[in-house]
Parts: sequence; C-alpha cells; structure tokens
Amino acid sequence: MIILIMAIFAILAFWANMVMKRPILRYLVTIIMFAGLIASVVAIVANMHDHYGMKTETTTVKKEIYSAGPAEQTFGVLLYQGVGSDGKENAYIYKSSATASRVTVSKPDLKTSSHQVSVSGNKAYRIVKTTRYVYKTDLYRLLFGIADNNHQLKNYHIVYQVPDTWVAMTPEQAKALPAKMTPKSAEEKAAMAMQQQQLAALAKTDPDKAASLQAQQVKKILNNQK
Repeated sequence: MIILIMAIFAILAFWANMVMKRPILRYLVTIIMFAGLIASVVAIVANMHDHYGMKTETTTVKKEIYSAGPAEQTFGVLLYQGVGSDGKENAYIYKSSATASRVTVSKPDLKTSSHQVSVSGNKAYRIVKTTRYVYKTDLYRLLFGIADNNHQLKNYHIVYQVPDTWVAMTPEQAKALPAKMTPKSAEEKAAMAMQQQQLAALAKTDPDKAASLQAQQVKKILNNQK
C-alpha cells in the first residue's frame, strides 16, 4: 500500500508541474507531493530498520526435559558446554522424552540467549520465550505488509529449570565423575557400600529424597574439582 501511495505522490507532482499554469499553486502542490513522497520513504526505512508501526509479542512454551545420564542413575543430569570465543552462552544437552535413545543438543545463535535456574520439585523444564514483531493495527499492516515482516523473529530466551534432584555439569565433569566417586581405600569402599545401601533403601520409600542426597554428593565432588 505504501508503494502505491508513493506512486500517487510522484504522479501528482509530475502532473502539477506539467498541467498547472499558476506558478504559486504549481509550486505548492509540487512541494506537498514531494514532502509526502519523502515522508513515505522515511516511513519505509523506519519500518524496515526500527520496526515502525510494530510492537513485540512474546509467547512462552514450557516442556519437561529428561536426564542426559543413564536410565539407572538416580539423579538427573543436564549437561552444558560453553560456546563462542567469550563462552558467555552455553549449549545444553538433555533428552526430550523419557524413552529417547539419543540426547538433544540445544545450541545458541545470535538471536538466542539462555540460562539455568534452580527450582523446587523433581522435574526439569525447558521454557522457551519467543519474541516477535507484529503490526500494531491493521492499518500499519496494510501500509507496510509488502515487506513481509509481520511476526518477524526478534529473539529467543530459554530458561532451564533444574530441581535439586538434578546436577548441571559439563561433559568433561561427567566423564571424570566415575573416577572421582570410586573409593580408593578399604575404609572408603566400606563407607561407600553402606551409603549405597542406605540410598537404595531410601529410594524405595522416598526416591526424590534419595536422588536429592546423591545429587548433593555429586555437587560437592564437582565443587572440589574447581
């Protein structure tokens, strides 16, 4: 529609110069038409560059995620790996369903940011907030719709909600964890065996508590690695 308006302004300016005899009226109409033409160009640039006539609209999708660790493991695992030269963003690794045979790797891009937070409960979630540009009114959409930028993506923000029955760690930490948890002396082996028996008994009556205790133990080991 804005292109049609620009064409009308241009045609009227040409017509005024060619047809109108009175100089003052001809100049006045020509100036008004050129001003309208310039205003239309400015509006187009503002729409394309600064999303003039648009607003942001955010939708939120929350989905449960599942541990990247083995099924027999009592606590859940969310793996993350720093990416990019500054390492400010992470790629996250998890399973998208309880029966998934392969892990899902969620990688960031220039329009995606992410972080993790601790939550109560025993389930982990991935919350995706999608922000898009949409036209404020039908009039703006009619004027600038030719640009095909309605519902244009602005950004994604992803939040990983991790309960205390889960552990977030890097793949390197996960790889080194079995060796760190293996007892070395006879005393450590005996203490580990007793602890495992206690956790196994607790898991039958309160699996969340057992998972939380084991997760705390793993977190303590990981903190000692730093």
